[in-house]
Amino acid sequence: MSSKGKRPSGSGKKNTKETAFKQTTDYLIKMVVSVYVFAMLVIYPLYMEKKYLNMGDAKYHFFFYLGWTVMALLLILFILYLCAHMDEDIFGKYITHASSTDVAVMAFMMISFISFLFAHDKSMASMGYGGWYMGFASQLLFIFAYFFVSKFWDWNPTTMICAMFAGGIVYLIAVLQRFDIDFLRLYENIQEDGSYIKLADEYIEKFVSTLGQTTWYSSYAVLILPFGMFWYYNDDRKVSRILSGIFVALGAASLCTVNSDSAYVAIMLIMMVFFWFAIESNQGFKRFLELSLIFLLTFRFIGILQTMFPERMITLITGEEKITNFVNKSTFMLIALLAVLALYIVYDIVLLKTTDEKTGRCSFDIKKFKFLRVVMVVAACLVITVTVILIVMVTNRMFPASSALYNISFLDFNIDWGNCRGFNWRMAVKAFSHSSLKDFFIGVGPDCFAYSMDTYCAEEVASYYHGLQLACAHNEWLNMLVAEGVLGLFTYTAISAISSVYVLRRSLSS
Repeated sequence: MSSKGKRPSGSGKKNTKETAFKQTTDYLIKMVVSVYVFAMLVIYPLYMEKKYLNMGDAKYHFFFYLGWTVMALLLILFILYLCAHMDEDIFGKYITHASSTDVAVMAFMMISFISFLFAHDKSMASMGYGGWYMGFASQLLFIFAYFFVSKFWDWNPTTMICAMFAGGIVYLIAVLQRFDIDFLRLYENIQEDGSYIKLADEYIEKFVSTLGQTTWYSSYAVLILPFGMFWYYNDDRKVSRILSGIFVALGAASLCTVNSDSAYVAIMLIMMVFFWFAIESNQGFKRFLELSLIFLLTFRFIGILQTMFPERMITLITGEEKITNFVNKSTFMLIALLAVLALYIVYDIVLLKTTDEKTGRCSFDIKKFKFLRVVMVVAACLVITVTVILIVMVTNRMFPASSALYNISFLDFNIDWGNCRGFNWRMAVKAFSHSSLKDFFIGVGPDCFAYSMDTYCAEEVASYYHGLQLACAHNEWLNMLVAEGVLGLFTYTAISAISSVYVLRRSLSS
């Protein structure tokens, strides 16, 4: 009797077990990645240990220990995942189908590793300078997180809503603190006898909410804000737009009270990106105008509150914030608010209500104004060019002392510019210009900027900072250039550049 066509004994059970193994590994690795993303987006922003006494260290502890615990577990699960999918050659597919961004990330990891191997101070290069903690161990953690999240995380609206809820709490705390309402008593340290003592004014000005320094806070704030803007832009449900609108308003309120100049630049860039996409549809442009109104109305509202309750404003040790006052209280911004409001009324009530007699649809099409994208880019380039020229002229005292431009500190790029960034950047350029051939290409080592200062700029740094050490250029690109050289800067920049080009191409082809 022929056995042709019969299934071998036990093969059905074997296939069932293999399928169950695949499903289990797939589920576990995605679940762990989802938990990690939730923890970083929702819990991390609110996590504290000893308030502002160790806010930076506390955030690092959460990021590093949770991160490496999760990554170790994920690496084990990934090995099991590869074993379960051995017949599919999953690893080979990851290599052959790697995106340009994946290649850039891998290239950066290789350069970072080489920079670490040849670093002058292996201890600093591995864990990073104390307080900054951006050594190879942290960079490798970022790379692992990128790989697992990009490959295994499924977009989860619930996680993002929770992240924005946490961000809203962070925003609200910041706004209240700037009006001297510190209900969490973050500006007070507990003493041994159980009493509280308030921090000095200089610390109150520099620290805010559950993030710590205002520079750290503004970085987080401008990163999480676009998620709420995207939610408002894309969701037509009334409840969603109300909640996302409140989130955006809180974000705008916090950014115009923490006195971070770079935050305003970030807001402008974010709005330019949204304008680029908004010009694709009538509804999208309407949402863009509404978001613009939320920002402008919030700025004006905060300005009114600051005028009404001056006694509740915190003491600014560094002096009056002219940019913040301009944004919140100037006549120019009031005119901008009224102009956008008028445009919105005309757009919504008149233009969007015009109908084509033949089709019965709206005859107005915002896509006809796509040329405004070019106008926006050209205008931005002109503003940047003029600003650079003014900075050069003011710094070199090419205007008379009686000129209004002469005393604008923002345009005077001296060593004290930008809270000492002028000095820091000059030292970074000097260190790089004096670097060895090895340091030129791969740097002095991950997060070893301090070593470079000690080697090439010791006297200047000691004199300017009165014996303190300069551990960071306070400029992402200069810091990377010194720490990991030209190759490190190139691969690091490529990650963002390639991602941006990809998004831009997708938008143009849609």
